[in-house]
Amino acid sequence: MTSHKVRFGILLVGFLAALSTYPCEEAKDTSRLAIAGGSLTEIVYLFELENLIVAVDTTSLYPDSAQDFPSIGYVRALSTEGILSTAPTLLLIEDDAGPPHVLQQLENLELDIRTVPEVQTTAGIIEKVDCVASILGVSEETQQLVRASFESEIARLDGTQKALQEVEAAVIFGINDGIPTVGGLETAGNSILTMIGVKNVFSTLSGWKPVSLESMVKANPQVLVLPQRALNDASGQELIIQSKSIRMTSAGKDERYVVVDTMALLGFGPRTLKTAADVAEKIIEMINETKESS
Repeated sequence: MTSHKVRFGILLVGFLAALSTYPCEEAKDTSRLAIAGGSLTEIVYLFELENLIVAVDTTSLYPDSAQDFPSIGYVRALSTEGILSTAPTLLLIEDDAGPPHVLQQLENLELDIRTVPEVQTTAGIIEKVDCVASILGVSEETQQLVRASFESEIARLDGTQKALQEVEAAVIFGINDGIPTVGGLETAGNSILTMIGVKNVFSTLSGWKPVSLESMVKANPQVLVLPQRALNDASGQELIIQSKSIRMTSAGKDERYVVVDTMALLGFGPRTLKTAADVAEKIIEMINETKESS
C-alpha cells in the first residue's frame, strides 16, 4: 500500500501540473483584498494574512473575527456596487461565485479577479490552498510548512479507508415536513463521503434531492452525516431523528448520527481534511459499538 508520505508527494505533483492551467500567478496588488467564498477566507487566515482583507461574503463565517469585516453579500449573488464600495485591489472568488454579469462588469473596470479552482478531493484542497498562497505571494518556505501540517490528517484518512469500505452512509442537508434532502453525485456531500471512504447510498441521484420515505428505507444508510445547517433548518436534531424516514433506517434505529460544522465539512477548505478524518474515526467507533452490543 502506498504510504501517506508517498501519496502526499503524488498530490503535490498533481497540484504543480494543475497550477499552469489556473490563474494562480502572484497578484500585483494585494493591499486591499475582497473575498467571495468562506473556504478562501479560511485559507487567508491560515497564512495569517487577514490584515489584507477589506471585505468578505456571507459564507465567510470562520474564524469568528471574519464576520467583523464589511459584507459584499452572498457568494452567488454579488453586486458590482457592493464590491466597488470597499475599493478592493484584488477580488478572490470561489469558482461558483456570481452572477456572471457582475463579474464581467468588474473585469471591464479592470479589477483583478482571481477564480480559485474547486476540486472536491484531498488533492483539490491542497491545490486550493497553494493557489491562494501563490496569488498572495506567500513564500515557498511557508507554503511547505502548511503542506506538512496536512500530512497527519491525510495519514489518518489513509488509516481508516479499509475499515470503512463496506459502510453505507448518507449526508442529510436538511429536512422539510419530514422529507429529507440528501446529497447525490456532483455535491459536496458525495465528495466528502468519497474522501472518508464510505459508500454513498444515494449515488444514483445527482445533486441535492428530497427523497421519499420509500426511497430512504430502500437506501437504508448505516450512518447519517448531518451538517449543522441541517439541524438549524429543522430547528434541532430531535426533529430529524424523529422523522419517520430517518427512524426506519439502520442509522435511525441504532442512532448513528455524526453532526459536523457545515463549512468545515462541505467547504473543502483547510479544516476539511481534519474534519473528514474526525468523521471517519467517529463512524468506525459507532459501527464497532453496534457490533459489540449485538
